[in-house]
Amino acid sequence: MPFGWMYGSITSLRNRLYDRGVFNSYHSHLKTIVIGNLQVGGSGKTPHTAMLYKWLKNYYRVGILSRGYGRKTKGLIVADHKSSAKTIGDEPFWYYSTLEDATIVVAEERKIGLQYFENHSTQLVLLDDAYQHRAVTCNLNVLLTDFNLPYYLDHVMPYGRLREWKTEDRRAHIIVVTKCPRDLKLEQKIEIIQEINPYDYQHIFFTGLKAQTPYSLKGDIPFFANTQGQIIAMSGIANPESFTMQCSTLGSKVVSLAFEDHHHYTQADIRRALDMLGAYDKIFITEKDASKLVQPELLKLIPENTVYVLPVEIYFLFNEEERFKEMVKSFLK
Repeated sequence: MPFGWMYGSITSLRNRLYDRGVFNSYHSHLKTIVIGNLQVGGSGKTPHTAMLYKWLKNYYRVGILSRGYGRKTKGLIVADHKSSAKTIGDEPFWYYSTLEDATIVVAEERKIGLQYFENHSTQLVLLDDAYQHRAVTCNLNVLLTDFNLPYYLDHVMPYGRLREWKTEDRRAHIIVVTKCPRDLKLEQKIEIIQEINPYDYQHIFFTGLKAQTPYSLKGDIPFFANTQGQIIAMSGIANPESFTMQCSTLGSKVVSLAFEDHHHYTQADIRRALDMLGAYDKIFITEKDASKLVQPELLKLIPENTVYVLPVEIYFLFNEEERFKEMVKSFLK
């Protein structure tokens, strides 16, 4: 805890220097949206960024800018057919592989990335995981927090998972409580809003994750749930419990095989997972993990119709999707 107080004080001082203009912050002429969180680990930034892209590309030429966490390269890189999870990071590679006509750029310095988009006919940029990147100022800050561990109950690292004091939620315009259960009660919603205690300019929304139709990573046989076999939920994400819960909706017994967040899979990892398989068992992975397992040296080890990818989509609770979109539109104007 003492180290947490020390870390929080340093980040707080840094934020005050940005607030007072001692440190310069770049403001692009493009429309910009930050999707981030106060905590390390997964709060659903990737599916929320994808949701925003799929909607906003109907109105703007949209690009996605990421740091490219976990990549083996440095500097600015524009995703192309030669890219992989190793060269641009797993989330950016998933964006490139999945989102139609998306221009994906990775750069440690978001200013440089924004300047690239400024010169390439882009109108709006989604900045993935840039809430703490104060070197740029954006039109709209969307702050995500996991329903299962909201930031207001957490502590600053290394005692907890917060990257900065929880009071820095004041920079957010929209706060989204993610991974909510579908049957979240109105009373629970009110309690959470009271805990957050938003400012007058802030808006709070609640979303959940819905599993979509699984598909085979290698092969074309659809997945059929059965009671004989089990699902091995293999993941390298920050919150494997959420993925295991999604797998459990498919009607089979689920066993978790969890690696650390942004894990780079090896052949030994694949063999370990295959060794766990019974006669009727299947391995399930996230879309983000699938972007890593398509590497030729790993894919060749995987038998056909053994590993299935489970896509997920965002949905809004309390019928508030349209209100969310109206709020986003108002900030972009």
